[in-house]
Amino acid sequence: MFFHIRKKCCIFASKINIYIKIKNFIKLLTARLTEDKNWILVEGDVAEVRQLRLCFTKKIPSWFIIKSKNPNAVVEENFMNNFGLIPVGLWIELINSCTRFGYQISFVDDFDKKIRNQNISYDTFNEYITRLFQNSKITPRDYQIDGVYKMIEFMRCCVEVSTSGGKTLMAYMLFRFMKDFLHFNHILFITPKTNLTTQSANKFVEYDQTNQMLTDWTYNEVHAKAKKKESYDENIVFGNYQSLCRKNNEFFEKFDAVIIDECHHATSPSIRKIVRKCLNAKYKLGMTGTFPADDSYDSFVLSSYVGPVVFRLPSYELIENKKSATPVYINSFILKYLDYETLNGLYKIRSVSKSDDPTIGNRILAKEKEIVRDSTLRLSYICDMIGKTTKNTLVIFSDVENGYGKKIYDRVRETTDKTCFYIDGNTSTSVRDEMKQHMEDDIDGNTVMVASMGCFSEGIDISNLWNIFLVETTKSDTILAQILGRGMRKFEGKDKTIMIDFVDDFRFGGGYYNDNYLFRHGMERIEIYKRRGFPCNTFEINLTQKSLFN
Repeated sequence: MFFHIRKKCCIFASKINIYIKIKNFIKLLTARLTEDKNWILVEGDVAEVRQLRLCFTKKIPSWFIIKSKNPNAVVEENFMNNFGLIPVGLWIELINSCTRFGYQISFVDDFDKKIRNQNISYDTFNEYITRLFQNSKITPRDYQIDGVYKMIEFMRCCVEVSTSGGKTLMAYMLFRFMKDFLHFNHILFITPKTNLTTQSANKFVEYDQTNQMLTDWTYNEVHAKAKKKESYDENIVFGNYQSLCRKNNEFFEKFDAVIIDECHHATSPSIRKIVRKCLNAKYKLGMTGTFPADDSYDSFVLSSYVGPVVFRLPSYELIENKKSATPVYINSFILKYLDYETLNGLYKIRSVSKSDDPTIGNRILAKEKEIVRDSTLRLSYICDMIGKTTKNTLVIFSDVENGYGKKIYDRVRETTDKTCFYIDGNTSTSVRDEMKQHMEDDIDGNTVMVASMGCFSEGIDISNLWNIFLVETTKSDTILAQILGRGMRKFEGKDKTIMIDFVDDFRFGGGYYNDNYLFRHGMERIEIYKRRGFPCNTFEINLTQKSLFN
């Protein structure tokens, strides 16, 4: 017995010695910034660096579709190259990956001081903001001050603040601090669309006037419709992606900071080039209401040239503070309206194997959308419901080309006495502004605005909005968050916003093929609503057994 115990102890001691030798053999990973501060150089054991590289390899969106069409296509992007270089914005991903594998990493050459401003305390910043708004009608909220401070603290980062959280005011606070306290002379403010560019510039001027300040800064707009001639002297340049892409390197050299508004759009290589051209920018920051899901390809792209999310304010937190946002309540109507023959026909199409027809999925979805557009029963039910609303209503559709939004617009105009507007990508900015102003001024709430997702999912602030109808399918978390944000804006007397979501139920038979794409999309939307903290009720409506006008 004693012999066996002694033998086990010897074996255990031997294992400990081996472990200690291995432990001592493992080299520490080191990380340092390159001279241009755009990259992190990771050095260490070859096997460890290679393993780490796998964490920075992400499949691009729709990779399975690309692969099905071209089996030899490259569907992955490596955010860490063969030399161990990682975009500086992925610094937090580097830390997380090393923690996951149990690697020891040492950041050298004052890495922390180069990406983090340690010279400004929160109290100092808060005192500045208090002085800035002491004679103003505007009072920044605590979360806005906290979010802006994080952008001051981390020189490469992003903040995620839910729509209606006041991101433009935060950007203004950031700009004033950079100019007045950090003594920056040139700042670039990037937006995805022309109307957002002009809207942001006008807001900045309005905030200065509201603060009763003598505007001591100059600005210019860079877009196709800009009226003012460009120069190199303005303190702040507001520009959209498309116009800025055409600028040469010299244009970007003067900027001390670059701020990207609605940065979730900025995933293309051309936008990355714009940011990287700002070689002298000490700050490169992003602002959005909907940052892509953690560990996704898009989150890596954004973080790579902007930085990680260091501050989050989700929708439910805004709503919990009733002074900050209006609660949105969702009613999902699951509609059944197809006859037996149509349902059976769809079921047979779904039963076709993808190996027999690789395009079958797209064909089924296209067929389902066609049925939705052609259904007079569905159209009548939706338009009747819109006609019964008592306050201003926004109707969101997706497919401009096939004209479903036009059908709703024409039907509402014919069957109701409501003022009805139609907006898509072809509607000019000036006309959109006129329609928006009409809705804001319509106290009686008798206006219906039928608008495409691309136009009204973001960038349009309408406070006097009480009802939202989503009449065509989407399963995009980003788009839904932006649409919900339209209804969260405060307005006198508005205690809630009602959103109506229509789900088309074409299920038939049993098994896997019982499902249909539009129904699945609807179920995914319901899950998104619940995950974001919005109350959601579901109602099953059989239009073939129900009088439309009851």
